[in-house]
Amino acid sequence: MAVRRTPRADQDLVGIYLEGVGQFGQRQAEIYAANLSSCFELLASQPLMARERTEIQPPVRVHAHGSHIIVYAVDEEDILIMRVLHGRRDWEREFQ
Repeated sequence: MAVRRTPRADQDLVGIYLEGVGQFGQRQAEIYAANLSSCFELLASQPLMARERTEIQPPVRVHAHGSHIIVYAVDEEDILIMRVLHGRRDWEREFQ
């Protein structure tokens, strides 16, 4: 399966990177970004590994990675990374 990202997910990733640079330095921010990218590929290879959240419509899957959660949807051909949000954030509110 291929990985696609929404524009909001791309914005999330830029924000995560910039915050990481500010808090931990450029090298650590780059490592975390690479780890997120590897996690996206893992999800693409095993798209059903995260629990489906049917209380959200349309249903999404949520996978924790580091301090963040990856909210994604699966179709026949690829996964769509919808958002990458801090784990403390009320992510469900984003999808109401």
